[in-house]
Amino acid sequence: PSKGKYKIYIIDEVHMLTNEAFNALLKTLEEPPSHIIFILATTDVHKLPATILSRCQRYDFRLGTELEIEKVLKSVLKSEKLKIEDEALKLVVRNARGSYRDALSLLDVIVNSQLQSKDPQKITEDEARAVLGIPEVHMVNDLLSALLKGESKKALECIKELEIKGTNLVQFTNFTLE
Repeated sequence: PSKGKYKIYIIDEVHMLTNEAFNALLKTLEEPPSHIIFILATTDVHKLPATILSRCQRYDFRLGTELEIEKVLKSVLKSEKLKIEDEALKLVVRNARGSYRDALSLLDVIVNSQLQSKDPQKITEDEARAVLGIPEVHMVNDLLSALLKGESKKALECIKELEIKGTNLVQFTNFTLE
C-alpha cells in the first residue's frame, strides 16, 4: 500500500530472470532502500546465481503431511460448524497432495456443491466422491479384473461406464494406481 511502512515486491519464478536482469537486481539487493522488501520465490533455487543467494535470507517451504493437513481441515470444519465423514476427509486430504491451499479449495468446492443436500451441515463420502470425480471402488476392481483376465471388451465397457457417469478419468487413473 502507498501509505504503509514498507513496499513489498514479490518476484515469482525468479529463476527465470536473465543474467542481465540478475545483474540489475544485484545492485538493489546490495543496498536496498530501508522501506522496501523483496521476496524472491522459486522452486529452482539451484538456478539462482550465488551472488544473489548470498544477499538474501532463505526460507524453504515444504508440502504438508496428511496429518498436518487433516488437522487444519478439522479446525476449519469445527469453526464453520460442519461435519464430515472420516472417509470423505481422507479423500480431500489425499487429493490435496500436500498442499494446504488445494485442501481448503477442495473442501470449499465440496461444501458449496452440497448446500442443497438433505443435511448441508454434514459432508458424506459419496458427496465428496461425486464432487471430486472419484469413482467407486467397485469400478476400479471391475476394470482391473477385466484387464487381468484379458477381457478387453469388458475393460472397454468399464471405461465407457466411467465416461457415461462423468467420472474424471485423471482422478480414476490416480485412484486406480493407488
